[in-house]
Amino acid sequence: MLNEKKSLLDRNELFHIRRNRKITDRNQKIRNVCFVLSVILSLVLIGVFYFSSDASKIYRITVEGNHYLSDEDIIAESTLSTENRFLAVLPFTIEKKLREDPLIAECTVRKLDRRLIQISVTEKKAIAYMYENGSYVLVLETDERIPLNGDNLYLITKVPFLEGCTIEDVILIEKNMADCDYRIINEISEIHFYPQLKYQNLELIMRDGNYIFTSPYGLKILNHYFDMRSSHSSAEEGCYYFEDISGNAYTSACPWEEVEETIQEEEIEEE
Repeated sequence: MLNEKKSLLDRNELFHIRRNRKITDRNQKIRNVCFVLSVILSLVLIGVFYFSSDASKIYRITVEGNHYLSDEDIIAESTLSTENRFLAVLPFTIEKKLREDPLIAECTVRKLDRRLIQISVTEKKAIAYMYENGSYVLVLETDERIPLNGDNLYLITKVPFLEGCTIEDVILIEKNMADCDYRIINEISEIHFYPQLKYQNLELIMRDGNYIFTSPYGLKILNHYFDMRSSHSSAEEGCYYFEDISGNAYTSACPWEEVEETIQEEEIEEE
């Protein structure tokens, strides 16, 4: 009898223990769920507050590596602005958009500290612009053509105007000016075919008022122009001549001056 009572008590005690454990486990689960929900709600509130404030926006966008395209045009093509959320910017999507520009060869977009976006571009080298097939086009070193219109017409201030050359000569000009510094290309105002000279049949009109005569192959010497100009006094008259075979450069009377001298000599002889 005593054993039966003891067994019954043990069962009741075990029942209470199991029930209490279930209650404890259930309460712990409720507390865990409440904790997770409170954390999620807090993060949501923080996110809403952050993204609704100016602290989440891009602070500044910088552009580097560009010689032709303006900073404003590159930023406009990237579709970025200081109204965009910094954390929402995906660099690879911006890089893809910018590479669609025919003048951009490579592009890298970086997210820096203090909500800064840095756009680094490598442009294809522009050699000149010319009139072709009824419209003005920008000539690239890769023999590509970019149509010039109201949006990018300002690019003509960066390169010389090319006129009167054959397709073969244009290809040679592109090839031999590919290694020219951007500064020297920008220093050239116009490039014309000059048939009066047999071996130096390109006339380059510089923005500083000087004239250079050379062949398409002699254009590779252009990087020495600034050094050559500084070594000659401004009082010295004449034009610059670049020899493609020897690589020499010198100054001499301009072709039209020699023609005038020849005409004057003929008139003197006739008299």
